[in-house]
Amino acid sequence: MKKLLIAMLIPLTINSYSLTCHALSPAPVKVSQALDVAPQNGFAGVDIANNSGTTGGSKAKKNMIFLVNNKKDLLDAIAINKDQPRIIQISGIIDISENKPYKNFDDQKARSLIKIPSNTTLIGVGDNAGFINGSIMLSKVNNVIIRNLKIEAPIDVEPKFEDGDGWNAEWDGINIISSTYVWVDHVTLTDGNFTDDMYHEKDGWKYVQHDGLLDIKRGSDFITISYCLFENHDKTMLIGHSDKNAEQDEGKLNITLHHNVFSDITQRAPRVRFGKIHLYNNLFKGSVNKSKTVYPYQYSIGLGYKGSVLSENNLFMIDGLKDNCKVVKQFKGSSLQDNNSLFNQSKLKLSSCGFDEHLNWSVPYQYSMDDIKQFSKNYSRLVGAGNL
Repeated sequence: MKKLLIAMLIPLTINSYSLTCHALSPAPVKVSQALDVAPQNGFAGVDIANNSGTTGGSKAKKNMIFLVNNKKDLLDAIAINKDQPRIIQISGIIDISENKPYKNFDDQKARSLIKIPSNTTLIGVGDNAGFINGSIMLSKVNNVIIRNLKIEAPIDVEPKFEDGDGWNAEWDGINIISSTYVWVDHVTLTDGNFTDDMYHEKDGWKYVQHDGLLDIKRGSDFITISYCLFENHDKTMLIGHSDKNAEQDEGKLNITLHHNVFSDITQRAPRVRFGKIHLYNNLFKGSVNKSKTVYPYQYSIGLGYKGSVLSENNLFMIDGLKDNCKVVKQFKGSSLQDNNSLFNQSKLKLSSCGFDEHLNWSVPYQYSMDDIKQFSKNYSRLVGAGNL
């Protein structure tokens, strides 16, 4: 009888082990663009000190190409074979909370952060792939590509109160910290179903539950953001988090933003400290009229401490805004040069706005300009998730 029981148990044990080991299986490349590397028309594609630019997981072996549609498989694909090139293809919308609401700050911190490793391409399959209820984090990594995904801004379940400033949320859609060579392309970032008009008041202050859509800080460098759609958000993109962080940030934060659309964005598109930012062929559209939008326009480019911006061939279409100087706001910074941008169909004229137009740097890569008016007409089929 004992021998019979042992014989019955052994297959069950083996099968269980087999299922555990092979739960995450390699997959073929479903999206041909998963093999792309960052183009040379932005800082992510620059060859500096024999670095070949941003290649992500383009060199992944067959056993390091995955197709996932749930959080568990995503985490398994991240954890296996540390720092080896990998391609992680996302199918459908993954709820990072796994449909279990976060209880408090600590629970959200423990469960909502998806930490992407070096040498990774994270790419959506089809036109409806992405994440809700979570943050994509790049921390102290190198060589990452993020493409063709829709990411809803996480909702902070327990914001912190700051005296004089009110309630402040913590979590970003994408947070790039101390990381280099990153290409973010054809990503849609939005507040989604939870918009700012749904905030309530607490202790006499608006209970703010959204932070940034995409933040870049703490010495991150050589980054390109291209063909992304940023929509329906307040504090959108922060580059350099503190005036006191010169030790990490000075000489870093070289970032290109091109062919992006900022639609109904209130501010920080982007707000810059320390960095050298090249903005070209971007469309900014919104309204200052609070009756027309939940996100009334304040400014696009924020010039912070030692921040420097080269703006070229951008289009600012801001309904109700008369003063073109107000597309830029100064925060202890003044270094901005603009070439051939438009403001509400007229030439953007910043020469009388008090900016320092003499930059002490030049762009180290080749790039070409598109007709910004034509881009503004066709952007809905060019920009954001689903438009690779």
